[in-house]
Amino acid sequence: MMKKVAQQASRDQIGFVYVVLAHSRHRQLLRLLQTIRASSPSAAILLHYDAKATLPDRALLDAVNVRLIEPRISVQWGDASQVDVLLACIAYAVSNFDFEWLTIISGQDYPVRPLSIAEAELRSSRFDAFVKAAPAAQYRSRYYLRYWPLPHFPYTYRLPGWMRSSLRWMRFQLNQRQPLLQIEGGPRGTPLRLGIFSPKHPFDQDFICHKGSDWLTLSHRAATRLLDFGLTNPAVLRHYRHTFVPSESYFQTVLWNAKDLKVCDDHRRFILWDEAKLSHPMTLMMKHFDAMISSGKDFGRKFDMDVDAVVLDRLDKVVIGSQQATIN
Repeated sequence: MMKKVAQQASRDQIGFVYVVLAHSRHRQLLRLLQTIRASSPSAAILLHYDAKATLPDRALLDAVNVRLIEPRISVQWGDASQVDVLLACIAYAVSNFDFEWLTIISGQDYPVRPLSIAEAELRSSRFDAFVKAAPAAQYRSRYYLRYWPLPHFPYTYRLPGWMRSSLRWMRFQLNQRQPLLQIEGGPRGTPLRLGIFSPKHPFDQDFICHKGSDWLTLSHRAATRLLDFGLTNPAVLRHYRHTFVPSESYFQTVLWNAKDLKVCDDHRRFILWDEAKLSHPMTLMMKHFDAMISSGKDFGRKFDMDVDAVVLDRLDKVVIGSQQATIN
């Protein structure tokens, strides 16, 4: 349940806040934090690190003036914990900073142009938020049903291939043949979820369900509007707690239905989608460099230093010029 944000009597005056969500890859995360600090020296950098994982060295975080969001939340893909993390980070920013804009990124994102350019664009923007989303007509099964996790069998992947294929086929047939029951799954290690149709939901012609990216860029006005909505409409958030992947709909639905906000259908990210796995972005490499830096986007998603570290070296020259991020 959301609680009213207790704002400090004197909040820090700051232009930009970067919220980083991470759970692994310490070395790559530290490089990202150092690059953000070099490209935007006066920005606030907030880090939420999954409670299930071991934190990076606090001294290294302190060296680039990163604030850790605590208490840390144990995040499970596809459930309400993803919403809780975003709300906690936004609430911390609103409570502690009188900022202009807030950007949410992951530990595998990286700037693809100088942040000073991105920040200047945001300062002059006529929009209150950048949220890529659309009405969720084809995702009714995610957001009009109420979901509960099924018992988890961690070694299902060890079953013979024919048996796993048969189980997937049966699940597909169940989901396609009727709308009242659905079984949804996620990455390995996450439980299947059973969805049951509920005639009670918050959506109507004046509050249209949306679905989209949860990598948000929010003005202070939009961030405050999100928090206020949760306090004045708790039933909506309660509904979303039992939906599937609520972080891709709750924020998008609230903001796109806010008549007093101007929202742009753009997440300001350079992303290429894997044609074989459309739910997963491709790992960006040197062969994508020219497209990235000419895209006009702020951040690329996603990178992997173990696959291609050279692309990050090249991006550093674009983002911070002659300065170089120091990798510890």
